Amino acid sequence: MALIIYGTQYGTSKQYAEQLATITGDSVIDSRHLPKELPEAHVIFVGSVYAGRMTGLKKVLQVLAPERNELTVVTVGMTDARSEELVAGIHQPIAAKVAEKKISLRGCYHLQGKVNYDGLALKHKLVIKPMVAAFKKKPANELDEQAKMLLRAFDQTNANEPTIDFAALAERMT
Repeated sequence: MALIIYGTQYGTSKQYAEQLATITGDSVIDSRHLPKELPEAHVIFVGSVYAGRMTGLKKVLQVLAPERNELTVVTVGMTDARSEELVAGIHQPIAAKVAEKKISLRGCYHLQGKVNYDGLALKHKLVIKPMVAAFKKKPANELDEQAKMLLRAFDQTNANEPTIDFAALAERMT
């Protein structure tokens, strides 16, 4: 058995963590409500990534003990999970932080996030809206992969949930 912890700003990571918990039968908890130590040997952390930072990771690393816990990390963000190079760019600094704490890292996985523009905080709207507008003015062949992914995610606002094979993800993690 594992403990699934999530760190979220807008709820997608929470939804993903709860779905994984349904499949695996593991308990799930918000990173803001962690106890001082975790008795579960295996911890799965599902967290949102914004501007290179993972929501809640610092708190999770504070309660993990190298001799007692091992960690699986699931990042949630606008980067398409099929873009191995961009996902590696997200996971490398996270793996380095985990290694600094001498915690065993079982693996890193990435799930596609989504943008609900209406639900964003003003500070995030002020960053995203001009960026999206600038990207839309450029020809598609002048955009890098990250810009294209952000536009696709933004265009899917309020669309159906991204299709994630949670059972396959849970199987790879255990």
